[in-house]
Amino acid sequence: MWPRKRFDIRLRDIAVGVVHCLRGVNRQKARKLLESFWAPEGDGLAFLSVRSGFDALWEALSLPRGAEIIISAVNIPHMAEIIRRHNLVPVPVDLDLATMGPQLDLLPGVQTDRTRAVVIAHLFGGQVAMEPILGWAQRHGLLVIEDCAQAFCGREYRGHPQADVSMFSFGSIKTATALGGALFRVRDPELRQKLRVVEERRPVQSRFKYLRTLLKYAWFSVVCRPVPFAAFVAGCRLVGADYDRIIHSAVRGFPGDDWLLKIRHQPCGPLLAMLLRRLRTYDYSRVARRAAKGELLLKLFAGHVFCPGAHALNRTHWVFPILVDNPVEVTTRLQQSGFDAARTHSMVVIERADGQTSLPEAHRLLAGLVCLPIYPEIPDEDLRKMAGVVLASQPPRPVLVPSAHPVG
Repeated sequence: MWPRKRFDIRLRDIAVGVVHCLRGVNRQKARKLLESFWAPEGDGLAFLSVRSGFDALWEALSLPRGAEIIISAVNIPHMAEIIRRHNLVPVPVDLDLATMGPQLDLLPGVQTDRTRAVVIAHLFGGQVAMEPILGWAQRHGLLVIEDCAQAFCGREYRGHPQADVSMFSFGSIKTATALGGALFRVRDPELRQKLRVVEERRPVQSRFKYLRTLLKYAWFSVVCRPVPFAAFVAGCRLVGADYDRIIHSAVRGFPGDDWLLKIRHQPCGPLLAMLLRRLRTYDYSRVARRAAKGELLLKLFAGHVFCPGAHALNRTHWVFPILVDNPVEVTTRLQQSGFDAARTHSMVVIERADGQTSLPEAHRLLAGLVCLPIYPEIPDEDLRKMAGVVLASQPPRPVLVPSAHPVG
């Protein structure tokens, strides 16, 4: 069975990380090397996670209580909750499912005199066209924050140069993962220094906690291959365990009610050194090969199955989402055919507390979303077989034809 996700890291990288944890690493030196490699311009900052940096950002900004932050209507729940924990109000804007960007005509309607910033999430491995959003935000004096957690495609795109803050994740299921860590670019020097002060007040992550993470994912890296994964799934079914729930729980970055305390740490030296190694040695051709697999699926589904983000820019297909009328049936048939498609995901619709905002497209997306396995190791022949299972399970209907903007 083809697992839904293959961790984008080699066992030899994990082994190097284990050695770093056992020997120890000069954390300040590792941080300086990493940040200068990531952003030679001097505007880079490293964090334990995107959530960690996002939390520190609002503390550094110190916006007035009740200030409003426009945010993409679909995201992980922690992002909206972090905004609320700083006594700010997340204001969701509905999505254009073709591009997975915000519906531009809705932005003026959700802006008020209390709006201070807009957070744009690049979802599913594509990029939102930022120029119209930046132009509108700059006219109204709003801070623009790019959430690029799902959109890393190499050092050639490290955020839009006119965005105030760009955030990239290297957590366990991300491209070029270091099994943790995040890199930001913060263009304003004063804000960058405030963020640095906030970050340096936080305790440092235990390197032995990171060691446990490395060992856990060493096991996962072996299990999440077709033959071992099929045996794992069969074993779970034999004892009545929900393998889907087991996997989803195991890869959560910050589980539990104390997640806010967990994110408020600095990355340890071994994690910083690992992230630098990943950026320096990663085989970036993997991104292009994965993008080519995704473009093949788009062509196979064209005119039959709606693929959210088919008109996004620079598509890398970090995941491959489809929107279907019968997601449970489609997922079941795919799993029976050897493809571990998933309905389980960490995203939610970010609701406004007063219920004033209508978000029909965001709700439609999550109601019918199925994510297909997509990574370079899956042969094209198997991708065609997987597409055939979907097409046999889903009645054809008119849908958008993908635009010509795959990753370059």
